[in-house]
Amino acid sequence: MAYLKTPKLIFPVENYKVNGTPFGKRTVLDGVLWGVHLGEDCILPTGTDVRAIGRGRVVYSALHPGSAEKGNWGHIIIIRHKQAKTRTVFYSVYSHLGTSFKRIGDKVELGEPLGFIGEGFTAENGFWEAHLHFALYIGPWKNEVLPGYWKEGEKRTRPEWWQNPSEFIRGYRSEE
Repeated sequence: MAYLKTPKLIFPVENYKVNGTPFGKRTVLDGVLWGVHLGEDCILPTGTDVRAIGRGRVVYSALHPGSAEKGNWGHIIIIRHKQAKTRTVFYSVYSHLGTSFKRIGDKVELGEPLGFIGEGFTAENGFWEAHLHFALYIGPWKNEVLPGYWKEGEKRTRPEWWQNPSEFIRGYRSEE
């Protein structure tokens, strides 16, 4: 499967604002250490359109429902991108979608609709307040869902494989 060059990036929602958990925050919920948050959370109304940040190909698309006892991702989409000049591969991660318009292998273009924000506190949305968890990953791809947090001793990921999404998009240069 060919990598698609990604000449430009945009934010995944209109008026993107991190008003939930920020990137890199050490998070404790109900007295339990979840770890360091690996993305940015944007609390948004149910039904808000989520779009592709740039050209790429879907490498993961699945529903990860939760329960009242254990939250999860809801619908999650992961897109592989490639910076044009350096050929650096990176991945954009979109979670807590109410539905997914894309399947593994689908080509996506800049701004193309991926889905919309799911209803809060439902199994389909992972039992969280309605929001988008958006992340940027530069580590190796292992064909599996990526974690949203990192804890000391975690073997599935490393903190250096994650980028601050807002900074990454604002600083992105295609140099094509």
